Amino acid sequence: MSEYFGVKVEDLFSTMPERFRPEGAEGIDASFGYDIQGEGKWKLTVKDKKIKIEKTPNLSGCVTVTTTDGETFVGINLGKVDAMKAFSSGKFKVEGDFGALAKTGKMFRKYVPPPRELTTKEYILDMFGTLEKRFQPERAEGLGVSIGYDIGGEDGGKWTAVIQGGKCAVKEGLAENLSVKLQAQATDWVALMLGKTDAMSLLSAGRAAVAGDAKLALKLGEIFAPYVPPGEKAAEQELIVLRKTISVDQKFATGPVMGKFLNGLKDKKIMANQCPKCGRFQLPPREVCAECRVRATGWKEVGPKGHLMVMDVVYYASPDPLTGETRETPYGSIHVLLDGCKGNETFWHLLRRDQVFQVKEAWGEEKGTRLRPVWAEHRTGSIHDIQYFEIDD
Repeated sequence: MSEYFGVKVEDLFSTMPERFRPEGAEGIDASFGYDIQGEGKWKLTVKDKKIKIEKTPNLSGCVTVTTTDGETFVGINLGKVDAMKAFSSGKFKVEGDFGALAKTGKMFRKYVPPPRELTTKEYILDMFGTLEKRFQPERAEGLGVSIGYDIGGEDGGKWTAVIQGGKCAVKEGLAENLSVKLQAQATDWVALMLGKTDAMSLLSAGRAAVAGDAKLALKLGEIFAPYVPPGEKAAEQELIVLRKTISVDQKFATGPVMGKFLNGLKDKKIMANQCPKCGRFQLPPREVCAECRVRATGWKEVGPKGHLMVMDVVYYASPDPLTGETRETPYGSIHVLLDGCKGNETFWHLLRRDQVFQVKEAWGEEKGTRLRPVWAEHRTGSIHDIQYFEIDD
């Protein structure tokens, strides 16, 4: 089998069992076919929160059959190919229920290729190939120098980095009149850049040398960001948080449309406004219909109960920009089809945390779990008047 972006199609299918998330397969009982041209056909069967993946020419009984080439399939899974562009260009085709296929995205963790240990030569080429990208101009303000690297051994080479005017340019070979020249064997240089040894140990052992401006040599660790091998992530910096609510001496009006919606929440009413042209309801209400581009002037009370349509289980909560607070994870970000609404006229909110894995999304003609809102005891006409939705017994 061919490799695409360093990954085989077989790798994606063979790792499905270990990447499978049972909680993401709630209520799904179906088979999905994949016809990867030039590579083969695979059938994914989901039942009772368990999966079975098999390579087979028979894709009958599948709710969807995806047809594409190996490069596109691997590229989409690695995030290197835009799925919508591939779909619109015809390189990625789906026969059957496209909505059912979309649900498979929640069932699997993203495929991460196993790290491959580079050779010394590959490390050397990558280290100097990324030197310009790792340059930090804010650390080299007013600096005009040339740095020579004389890396010995058959895997080594010679390079010169010229820093001038806040920019860095790297070229092969050693320039004349260098500000500083660093010398080391290729294996020692790789060990140094990977943090497996330190510069002082190499210098004291006579396995490395510095000629020229020694102070500049000491500053190179600040001027250039640490080297990170391909496929690895840079070490995360410590996040220091100062918890403080920002107080702005201004008031912002929500406008008459949103104001009417928020005022309705005080009385436990969820108000939607209606487009006079297409008749669709908007939640939360907006002055103009998002589809017809005309003023939505009609009003109707909907809900407050409804059925769960779609839920995303969130495992990482980004901090609130005003308070720095984050929600406890995992939590359910849900879309509820309130009574009186239809189609995609859903209302976004949160699900009660301890019920995240007890609910069922809508599937085909089957409705999702029946939900009801939990209201705040003291309502002020804000988005927090509804605390969350819970299962309606």
